Amino acid sequence: MEFPRIHTHFTVKSGHLCYGELHNVWQGASAEPSHGLVAVQPRTTGTVKTHKLDHNVSAQNGTWNAFRLIDTTESCLSGWFVAHESVDVLQETDKILRVSGSPYEEDSGSQYNDEMTMKEGVLVINRYDWGLYDKRALDVVGEDEFDPSTFTLRIGTGLVDYAEANAEVMFWKGVPEGSRDEEQRPHGLWLDVLDNEYSFGRFGFDDEQSAARSFLFFGIQTVFTQTVIAGMRQPLRKYETHEERFQRRLQEGFDFRGMEALKMMGVPSRWGVSPVDEELLGPHTNTDHLFQETDFVALLRQRASNLDFVEPWKDRVVLLLNELLMSYLERYIVPLGKSFDTILTAAEALTPQRAPQQSETGNELRTVDSFLFQHLTQPHTDPIPNWDTTTVAARIRAFLISQSGEQRGLLDNEEYIAGLCRALAFLIGEVLELASNGAKNSYCSNIMPVDIRVTVGNDAELFSIFKYSRVYWDGSE
Repeated sequence: MEFPRIHTHFTVKSGHLCYGELHNVWQGASAEPSHGLVAVQPRTTGTVKTHKLDHNVSAQNGTWNAFRLIDTTESCLSGWFVAHESVDVLQETDKILRVSGSPYEEDSGSQYNDEMTMKEGVLVINRYDWGLYDKRALDVVGEDEFDPSTFTLRIGTGLVDYAEANAEVMFWKGVPEGSRDEEQRPHGLWLDVLDNEYSFGRFGFDDEQSAARSFLFFGIQTVFTQTVIAGMRQPLRKYETHEERFQRRLQEGFDFRGMEALKMMGVPSRWGVSPVDEELLGPHTNTDHLFQETDFVALLRQRASNLDFVEPWKDRVVLLLNELLMSYLERYIVPLGKSFDTILTAAEALTPQRAPQQSETGNELRTVDSFLFQHLTQPHTDPIPNWDTTTVAARIRAFLISQSGEQRGLLDNEEYIAGLCRALAFLIGEVLELASNGAKNSYCSNIMPVDIRVTVGNDAELFSIFKYSRVYWDGSE
């Protein structure tokens, strides 16, 4: 049978641990000892999020065992796992990686301390939370003079009993940095990992969240799908192909709406002024839908995409795309049809940015407005295969009449409605083509709402056209 192989051990007697680089440990020993898992909220510092930590935690007394984590591809040390002797090593590492694993791996839980990590009993320590990014007590401990001739890229952290912390710091300070992990100490240990620039830590707490019982230490180069605990052959995380991950997420009920993606992208602030709530339009009723699923598929195939929609998200994609189109019609087209008598004047008013733009290399670039103007004023020279123009045009006209009241204006002009049909097909074709590319870049075999939202949020022209859709922002499809 396989068993995790203990590399070394130490004893906790004070009920607390200090952690981090030498000055972090010293600062942790100078601060009041913490009690239980303390709620820590991330804060924005410049362009990054950090946690302000005191570098000490309450910890179970007794023997703590240290286990080396080995990269099976490179056959090298890639991290450490340290735990109280009562802990089931495999169950504990699995839990920590599920709750808050490496921020560079898919489906690794929370990247910061939040409600989920608090509920699960995990304290998250990220690259900017310790080391030289937190300089408290650095002037007390001092910093070793940098010697480029002996420099080796490495990460290191101490883990030491609170009562012995200052003594251990002074001892380790006298030991060359690359040799500290070789020293056997009764009340602490030093953890080193080569060829890593940034370090991360995760404390696992007991069920009552009264004391830490484990500590996971890893770096930016640690890949848990190819990392094992010394003595074991099974990687700490199962490797999945992109398609396997996508299918698993589908089965697990993963949220593919993309609301978190919009937040991380900084939409809408990246494109300037965003609509206020009173300006948002929708949601509309399903009977108002302009395009059916078959219409969207026809547009996908026209754009040479072999991607499709998949249950249970198919209807949501269809609804979201229709909401984008209907909000566009309601915001821009309904007022237009009442104000102009000819197709040309309406098209000119709708497309103020239709003039070609110049690229940085001097090439002429067509804008979305230029394509819209063309579709509004010129018949299709290359009809869309399997596209029922007559039916779609009838739906568009019915929706516009329902929104326009008695002032129909151009709505009785068949050429105008046909032009709108072509324009909407172009717009949604653009969205679907870009969303298809985004899905492929994410190694997904189907288009999901997140791909639609990211596409619109990433494109200034499409964003300005579709930003008034309430469903786009609230994810209520």
